[in-house]
Amino acid sequence: MAKDTLNSKTAEEIETIISRIQNDVSGGNYDFSKCDSIILNHDGKKRYVKEYKDIYSTESIMCLYIKHILDRTFRVRYPNRNKSVRELLNVLTAVKQMGAFTIVKFDFKDYFNSVSAPYVFEKFIRPQMSNRFEISLISDFVSNTKYAYAGLVTSNVLSEIVAKSFDDEVRKAFILKGILFFERYIDDGIIIFNEDVPIDDIQDVLNRSLEKAYLDTSLVVQPKCKTRFNHDKFFHVTRKDITSTSISFDYLGYEVFICKGTGRRNKPIIEMTYGITQSKQEKYKKRVCDFITLFADPASVDYQNIEMLRHRLSAFASRTVYQGNKFNTPVWKVKGFIANYGELRYLLDTGQVDSRTVDYLKTLLESAFVATGTDLPHFLKSEQSRAGYNLYDNMRKNKTLLFVERIGYDYDSLSKKCGQIGIKTVDKDGKRRGYGTMVREYLIKTKVGY
Repeated sequence: MAKDTLNSKTAEEIETIISRIQNDVSGGNYDFSKCDSIILNHDGKKRYVKEYKDIYSTESIMCLYIKHILDRTFRVRYPNRNKSVRELLNVLTAVKQMGAFTIVKFDFKDYFNSVSAPYVFEKFIRPQMSNRFEISLISDFVSNTKYAYAGLVTSNVLSEIVAKSFDDEVRKAFILKGILFFERYIDDGIIIFNEDVPIDDIQDVLNRSLEKAYLDTSLVVQPKCKTRFNHDKFFHVTRKDITSTSISFDYLGYEVFICKGTGRRNKPIIEMTYGITQSKQEKYKKRVCDFITLFADPASVDYQNIEMLRHRLSAFASRTVYQGNKFNTPVWKVKGFIANYGELRYLLDTGQVDSRTVDYLKTLLESAFVATGTDLPHFLKSEQSRAGYNLYDNMRKNKTLLFVERIGYDYDSLSKKCGQIGIKTVDKDGKRRGYGTMVREYLIKTKVGY
């Protein structure tokens, strides 16, 4: 269930919350150590997270305030996943034409939970701040939370502050090594050089950069950062290493396959194709199988609800665009499988998409019904009707569900769509529900998320 937000509170309720928080802060009546510890199972891996379950608690609101302070002070620029992938693919297009190159992929292990909040505060934050109240508040927060645990809204900003120092060290160290491209998306990094750089030289620089940024022994602070590289996922290849046998590396769910081929007049060339990693393919297939199971299981509240299944599969196979609010400012949000792997859209007709990924995109829905032992519903039985749910075709067309009243579904169209899966257009008092409220419920019911 999606969390409630201030947008759903009345003006009087918001005023009461603000008044209570002001009194708590002025009286020191809050305790940042009261966050709850949770273990989540994410893609088969256990994730240790912490959060303030009551989003209106003084601790939770002050946590947001601290993030705002740090974002403002350090002007943190958070990485954009699609932009990172787009730039990488553009660079690789040029790299494969070069006479020499080196590609390196690295990542950190259990990144957020390894970054010491007191360490980041003492090394980077305290020297940059002058407001005594803010310094005292953040000092209290980091001393009680210990690490930049996943789940806390401050985790991204704390980890990015120290990671920027790491990035600067890497770029500075490689400036004379022909560094062509360097991108780090949270805990995943990739470096491309326009020359042959030995693996030992690269690992030496990465280790020294990590020590300077995360393991400064001149600081007497506890706990210390536990930040380490995940050596099992380190990848290094130079042009001269590439043979006719394909090798690959992954980045943000995409997989890049590299091998040596033959061009005109039998001239050796480097060939690259792109796809979706096996683990991500399995993740999304499981999601579709879950939709089907909810439809086929007699114990499910959605048992034999064909309209619910149809809407969920349609939403899954589309790019969903809607507007949310952040600090009372409209924010565009884009979700869905096609949005997550949108960079493949431009390569579908070029022969540069891995054949296994092409087959996956074309047959995912059908294979999910086979996997669950469920017959295809009527709306997927004909080739013509099935086309609207085909990931390959929808990706080519960039099929979009646009939930923005002025330019997408209007109120009447949204009402009709919601009515098909049992979402009412009036509240318990008989008043017409707002456009945004119905969009929110529709996205939650169809499992897109809000």
